[in-house]
Amino acid sequence: MTLRRSLILFAFSLAVLTASVLGYRTGHALTDTADPTFGAGATSAATSRPPIEVGPSDWLEIPVPDVEFATLDGGTASLSDYRGQVVVLNFWGTWCPPCRVEIPHLVRAQESLAAMGGTIIAPAVGSGSPEDIVSFAEDYGINYPIWIVSDAVAVTRFAAPGYPFTMLIGRDGVIRRTYVGPQTEETLIRDVGRLMAEGAGEQPEA
Repeated sequence: MTLRRSLILFAFSLAVLTASVLGYRTGHALTDTADPTFGAGATSAATSRPPIEVGPSDWLEIPVPDVEFATLDGGTASLSDYRGQVVVLNFWGTWCPPCRVEIPHLVRAQESLAAMGGTIIAPAVGSGSPEDIVSFAEDYGINYPIWIVSDAVAVTRFAAPGYPFTMLIGRDGVIRRTYVGPQTEETLIRDVGRLMAEGAGEQPEA
């Protein structure tokens, strides 16, 4: 591993850790918005905090790791294939109760994101065979691409502290925000809209 890549990985891990410690400054967990959709089981002391307002200076500038993912049809894919689109990258698992609660929000968000020139991509962690994942996706009406990833890759390459763990990636292939815990479609669409309106994450002109 080169020194430059090591420094980038270290900075990325530090940024995610800082975001978690400082009250999820890089994004909103559902517990911050006290969304009644999640019920009592999803609430915490964080529900007493007001929503966190963020500005242009809060956007992260972390290059996306160069990782190849397996797809459900036996192929491979990478985030570089989606350069030029805004991507909401959602690490999740079929075994994860908070992930299951979040899925309907992601399904609705995908409908809006597609119209905005973006997409959700959901790498599934430790979720069985492709056939098992396809069956689960059909039961939950998932309408966005699902990839397959190991927990080791999610943790070591993307610094996932738990699941679900979500990243907002600009058209330029740079991670601009991270989210720990399940999210609402309102939060995700709001942040994508702000990212586009402020011009952050735009792909450089050739």
